[in-house]
Amino acid sequence: MRGAIFSRVIIPTLLIAGPAVGQVQTKNHANWKLSDRFSTELVSKFIGSTTVTPRFINNTDRFWYNWRDRSGTRFMIVDPKAKSKTLLFDSAKMAALLSEQLKKPYDSQTLPITTIDFSTDGKKITFTVEETRFEYDLDAKTLKNLGKSTARPGVRPPAAGIGGGRGTRGGAQGGPGRVAPTDFRAIAPDKKFYVYAKDHNLFLVEGDDATKAVQITNDGEQYFSFGSRPTGNQPDQSFDEEEDGVQTDDIFGSDYDADPQRRGQGGQQGGQGTRTQTTTTQGGQARPTESRVRPQVTWSKDSRYFYVTRSDSRKVGELWLVDNYAEPRPKLQTYKYTMPGETNVTQFEFQLFDRTTKKLKKVDLLKYKDGQMMNISWTESGKIRFERRDRLQRNLQYCEYDPETDKTKVLVTESTEIGFLERQDFRPIEAGKDMLWWSERSGWGHLYRYDFNGKLIGQLTSGPWRVDSVVDLDGKKNTVWFRGAGKEDNENPYNAHLYKLDLETKAISLLDAGDSEHSSALSPSKDFIVDSYSRVDMPGKSVLRDGNGRVVMDLEKVDTKPLEELGWKMPERFSVKAADNVTDLYGNMWKPFDFDPKKKYPIILNVYPGPQTESVTQTFSVMPMTQRLANLGFIVIQLGNRGGNPKRSNAYHSFGYFNLRDYALEDKKVGVEQLAAKNLWIDIDKVGIFGHSGGGFMSSAALLVPPYNDFFKVAVSSSGNHDNNIYNQNWSEQHHGIKEIKSYLYGDKFEIKVPTNVEVAGNLKGKLLLVHGDMDNNVHPANTSRLVNALIKAGKRFDYMIMPGQQHGYGPLQPYFTQLLMEYFSEHLMGDNYRQSAELKVKG
Repeated sequence: MRGAIFSRVIIPTLLIAGPAVGQVQTKNHANWKLSDRFSTELVSKFIGSTTVTPRFINNTDRFWYNWRDRSGTRFMIVDPKAKSKTLLFDSAKMAALLSEQLKKPYDSQTLPITTIDFSTDGKKITFTVEETRFEYDLDAKTLKNLGKSTARPGVRPPAAGIGGGRGTRGGAQGGPGRVAPTDFRAIAPDKKFYVYAKDHNLFLVEGDDATKAVQITNDGEQYFSFGSRPTGNQPDQSFDEEEDGVQTDDIFGSDYDADPQRRGQGGQQGGQGTRTQTTTTQGGQARPTESRVRPQVTWSKDSRYFYVTRSDSRKVGELWLVDNYAEPRPKLQTYKYTMPGETNVTQFEFQLFDRTTKKLKKVDLLKYKDGQMMNISWTESGKIRFERRDRLQRNLQYCEYDPETDKTKVLVTESTEIGFLERQDFRPIEAGKDMLWWSERSGWGHLYRYDFNGKLIGQLTSGPWRVDSVVDLDGKKNTVWFRGAGKEDNENPYNAHLYKLDLETKAISLLDAGDSEHSSALSPSKDFIVDSYSRVDMPGKSVLRDGNGRVVMDLEKVDTKPLEELGWKMPERFSVKAADNVTDLYGNMWKPFDFDPKKKYPIILNVYPGPQTESVTQTFSVMPMTQRLANLGFIVIQLGNRGGNPKRSNAYHSFGYFNLRDYALEDKKVGVEQLAAKNLWIDIDKVGIFGHSGGGFMSSAALLVPPYNDFFKVAVSSSGNHDNNIYNQNWSEQHHGIKEIKSYLYGDKFEIKVPTNVEVAGNLKGKLLLVHGDMDNNVHPANTSRLVNALIKAGKRFDYMIMPGQQHGYGPLQPYFTQLLMEYFSEHLMGDNYRQSAELKVKG
């Protein structure tokens, strides 16, 4: 009997251990064939352009646009008044002319024309191809070679505004002082003087004789500069706010509409102009090219004064990255970077120059410790208006400074206790009389009218919806055009619409009706609107409307029928309640194209929690990575959360203030539970989560913070800011909140402590993949390294991948990361096993 029992035990064991080396022991459940079938490369062949971008011609209502679809690329010209839409030129004929000129084959599918300039009479166009400038006669249909382009590579002239453009500083503000973008001179309106910067200091020139330049400052230096060329080994960076330009879905190749708010940090040099370059003479001696640059100087209308701003980041600490792939040996990259709560942060300085005394003096207009100034401008009467905000970003004043009396008057004050104080630039309604002011004081972003003495004339808009931005203003017609969200009943509250506001009656007119996300552009006369609209579940369409919103003519429409014939399907929208069981949350769902309601599917969340946006795609796209992932056999969703998108109420947006780690997790969990209760084909026991940057931070937190680490089972976390105490000062202090500690003995100071993933590393449950680029100068790699170190010390098992040579996005390594992510979820939510082979993916 003992022998029989032994036989029954040993034989199955031998059968299990017996397969030959390299044999896959588990069935590949992921449907790679379906996922690969609808790859980005394939669907892009069926869908080209998805929206019309109008380029208005010579400040008229006529515009041109280019559109690409399966029939090729065509360039169209539209005359709204004539209600006509015609070809700007024949693409096939243009391809033939370019092939002949450049001795290189082109066809209508590959026309490399992107930017077109019209002659003053509108009869000729010029454009650049292969660094060669061409002129095309629209009537004669002839192409003339103008020779090599003189434009610097990678530099494009500023695009023409679509109404309501704001002036820039230093002679580029329009009128007599306007100069070319690459001109180093900040010219006075009377053209008798100009200012330039060189070697960090300012120089004043009378007339045009540069040899008579007078140096008017001598304290400029690196990191405290009036203007200079970048020097040293600093990496090219923008110190963007968290997630600027790299939204979770963007990094996988979708056209998700990011809503960044850029803010420069310490280390950037003031001034504009050509880059520092070195040329070599025939004798081999290097000599520098032009070193003068245009400073941040703005002249008064009467040319008597100019003001200039500069930032002082000399005391700001440095960060380092090692470029392991520099030749011939690795090199160190060093850059200034301010972190939350630090004492030594970038300081702002304002100076005023009086031409009658030839003296430049510092004027202290800040009021707040470590404060900022913005929205600075001259008035017609020679006064300076500006906004100043404290470091807490909870208090703001709009002020007027009089250079003659050296006095400052506060016009408007805004403040809040909880949540950062969002702001938008004021807009003058009638010069010298009154202005348009934006505020969230009522809990929603709305417009107010003030006179320039600071007296409130009245509130112009109101209600539980948001004025998102002012598009244009016509004081003579008492009309404001603005973009709003949440005003239309029975629509997603994030849908953007264009509205017209009558300043006298306060009547508001909707100009682009339809339950969609609208990107509507006003023509220069404001008599026409180019409305391009779509939804995540509705292909894009573009129409021309008149100034009252009536459709005048159709322009283009995305044709998805060829893809649908192959089995392609659009995602679905849904809504659920937040954890408070009151607040509506909105989301998108991608199912596999072979979806079977009788099966059970693991569910994966694609997340970015905010607070400056949410990773819930609003517009149409056929190429998101979310669909590729779903086709493996998953339900993939995006879902909003309280503390996310600021397009809703200030209360909604500020939900995560002072809790910038855990605030979004409960809503995500409750939302999935509601979906699973309604849809039995969702496997609530197999929940995954992934995201990039702030989404990477949240994805890891889902597996680290109880009780959510029991609910979420698998996470892929890329470039996460796991320790926001070493992330960008402005973003962390703005969205988490910082406290000011008053002390008469030791001086006032600021304190902030953002909860981190590092401190809860010991709670890890489930399967976690951490990924980071080793040259990330936005979210420094130390964010992930610190979490890795804590996980090791806690004795936790996890996976870790460095993307060598990559910054915040993964560039050429992105396809590798995408496949890695897809495999990781297939392995840990489906039970597939790919690690017995060096190949990244085993196809089923």
